[in-house]
Amino acid sequence: MKNLNNIQELKDILNSFLNASKSVAIMTHTEPDGDGFCASLALQRLLSYQGIDSEIIIDADSQLERFKFLMEGAKLSIFESGNYYETLIVLDCNSYTLLGNRDELLRTARKRLVIDHHIPTDKELDSDYTFVDITEVCTGSIIYKMFKSEINNLPPAEQRFIANNLYITLINDTNNFTNSNTDAKSLSLAAELVDLGIVPSDLYKAFFLNNTTSQMKYLGEVLSGMELYNEGQILFLYSSLDMQKRNHLSTNAISVPRFVQGIKGVEVIAFLRQDDKEAYNLSLRSDTVDVNAIAVSYGGGGHRSASGAMLYGELEELKSDLISKLKQALTEFPNNV
Repeated sequence: MKNLNNIQELKDILNSFLNASKSVAIMTHTEPDGDGFCASLALQRLLSYQGIDSEIIIDADSQLERFKFLMEGAKLSIFESGNYYETLIVLDCNSYTLLGNRDELLRTARKRLVIDHHIPTDKELDSDYTFVDITEVCTGSIIYKMFKSEINNLPPAEQRFIANNLYITLINDTNNFTNSNTDAKSLSLAAELVDLGIVPSDLYKAFFLNNTTSQMKYLGEVLSGMELYNEGQILFLYSSLDMQKRNHLSTNAISVPRFVQGIKGVEVIAFLRQDDKEAYNLSLRSDTVDVNAIAVSYGGGGHRSASGAMLYGELEELKSDLISKLKQALTEFPNNV
């Protein structure tokens, strides 16, 4: 694997792969979010203008309802074992755990490129080339920088399609510019996308304010079980399979941590969602504690202020271990709390 050091080098490698490939696939992590999936939609449309057909590979259980307003003309394929693509581009992901069964495509592709902005772990994907820039606010920002000149030369309607998707990558990873990663670069990117014709208020409403009554009832049930630890510094939330089934929801139907950020006195949010009998999806949020380090200890990762992992075992034992680690992390950052 070779690490690429700048955008131009990344673009050159991508073009060299694409010019010699008969089949191209794009994919992001399991439970696709507004950064990975919308960056994939933007990249696919940009490649089509170079005469390159590509497919976005998804899992059969991927929940894409919230992205429908952004997906016009998208070419999606549900993963099937045995499928082969000569070139594979992985966006917003550098972990085998987060690819699920689709890691098979990475093993069989002849040319493999990873583009990401998360903190690398010791379980990085085995690719031919990797571009990781943890200073980038989102993967969509990397796509924009690679293709800025091409975007500016597209017809207005196509500019808006790509800009809409790239703006979603931005507000997804900044939580609509409320997270600590909001800076001059991210706001400058937003301004450039507005110049391309997006309407921020419309995109915000379509992406963040489009929840169903079932999702709100589920959220209320999860919030009613809120627990506080360490004198209110740790907020713990739990979702069982029964809660999801009662409200007729898939496991990742709504981002619960988003609704509890900003509670007075809380320094760390931990949301544990049951996905199977002894399998739990952990989401961590904090502006003070390095939650990436905690996620990495469980085989996961992400960003310093927002990370996740899959936990396996008995609920109470997992919960006890997690709370213990969070308490220890808080004692190691006394100047930040």
